[in-house]
Amino acid sequence: MTQVAPQNHEAECWLYYAPTDAGESEFVDYDGLDPYWALSNLLINEFDGYHELETEINGESVTIRFNYSPSGFTPRPSDDVGGDRLYEFDINVQGRDRRKVNYNISPRYPNMLDSDGEPTTTAFDHTDPDEGLAIHCQPSNMRLDEVPQFLARAVFELADDAGVGMYHGYFDAPFDGRITALERYVRITRSMNERLIGTGGVIDRLAMMLSDISGTKGMHKWDNEEERGHHVVVRHGTTSARELVSHHCLGGQLKSYLPEHPDHFEPDDPLYHPKVGAKFVGGRTDGGSVDWADLHDAVRELDERLLSVLSWAGIPTEPGGTTYVADDHFDASAAEETVPLHADPLPQLEADQEHLLLTCLRDMTPADEAIAETLATDGGMDADRLAEATGTSLSTVYRALQRIPEVLESDNGHVQFVSEKLRQEMRALVDSVESTIDSAGERAARVLDLEVRQSASSAFDLWLAKYGAEFEAPEREGERPVVRIDTALSTLKSTSSPLVEDVIVEMLQAWRKDGRDPATLLDAVLEVTIDGARQQRPVRTLH
Repeated sequence: MTQVAPQNHEAECWLYYAPTDAGESEFVDYDGLDPYWALSNLLINEFDGYHELETEINGESVTIRFNYSPSGFTPRPSDDVGGDRLYEFDINVQGRDRRKVNYNISPRYPNMLDSDGEPTTTAFDHTDPDEGLAIHCQPSNMRLDEVPQFLARAVFELADDAGVGMYHGYFDAPFDGRITALERYVRITRSMNERLIGTGGVIDRLAMMLSDISGTKGMHKWDNEEERGHHVVVRHGTTSARELVSHHCLGGQLKSYLPEHPDHFEPDDPLYHPKVGAKFVGGRTDGGSVDWADLHDAVRELDERLLSVLSWAGIPTEPGGTTYVADDHFDASAAEETVPLHADPLPQLEADQEHLLLTCLRDMTPADEAIAETLATDGGMDADRLAEATGTSLSTVYRALQRIPEVLESDNGHVQFVSEKLRQEMRALVDSVESTIDSAGERAARVLDLEVRQSASSAFDLWLAKYGAEFEAPEREGERPVVRIDTALSTLKSTSSPLVEDVIVEMLQAWRKDGRDPATLLDAVLEVTIDGARQQRPVRTLH
């Protein structure tokens, strides 16, 4: 089965350049700041502080602008820069149809001082090279692997335009880097987008359900002023990402949005139709940035999340048909590699909510039901007024709060439901308990019916469900993933418990089936009960 290929929109990353050991076959012989002084000479002495040229990079017509700005660092006594701050160099490359990338190039060396002369820290404090260049990159509508390529070519074109030689190895490749933001998007028709942004749609349900989960933090925002669906977004962190897909860890946002002044576009213009994106944001992710070496994994996770959310809304993920709208950068074509579509977690989360409410309803006194009915209708009110409205006493109201704290809470005497989702569900449940029991039962049955969803679900997700397991991705560099299995396993064929070796082989097969590198899982720590003893062991020791 084919899948539509998402496209990059906006991104942000840092690339680090310095001379590194290239092995015996090649000797790198330059100092870490030589590229900085070479660019300084090119811009100040050859171009008098600014230059612009039109040329081609990889067959694409581009405009390159070269400029400078003061940095936030104090120069060393030996740095002849003619001022009290070091310069940073700005290279802007503007390609076709809003394809562009901005580079801000800044020097790094030991014991740097900020503009006030105070010691400061940089990323180079934690790398083997202690001096070189830190380059802040902001690309739009470009693959991230193009970013270092365009930098090297832009520097070459500038030097060539000035007739100045520039060592090609300065910007041959970064030795390290990190990604701090990345968005992957598709463009779908407005009519199909209603399944995402409409009342009761996936985005609405996601925001409501995630807001009820302990440890999560996020925000649901919308802007319908100029046009309905102009901007709808759910911001979330790492915990919420794991609630959606157990092994995901990138915090960020899911959003649907139209361009500025959406009323300026007609239905036959691609910009009339919304972008739907999954974005990684370092500030909402445990551990912050993603290592440059893990770029492929970050893209894959975003594509899995984006296409899975579309599938949960009943939106086809195959290219063709009338779902997707090609634009200047998103061509609505088939992806070279497919990603697993994960099972929709919302039915299970909603079933859990309904089970909680049903349990509470069964234990309610008539007074509790009266209080719940009133709050379900009015949203919340002061305890005194609630007692009066329900014909009960103030002490009865507080006893209800003690009996069902999972559902009701008091905020300085203002009684309300713990969440808006619970209030809505309670209102429906109070109206008809029996019909809701049937509804919850049917929903739970759908959640457990893994075979029906197998063709559209991740093989690893199905393995996790089969053995009651969970996968915890590492939050910090140097940590290992953790796999926890609730099912008791055994090394003995004479027992009824699954055999450890069989379960591990099945786990690795499912991981490979999803197209993931088995080395990652082999490095994981397994927490499992084997022959009655709870153990923590590296997966590779059991394989």
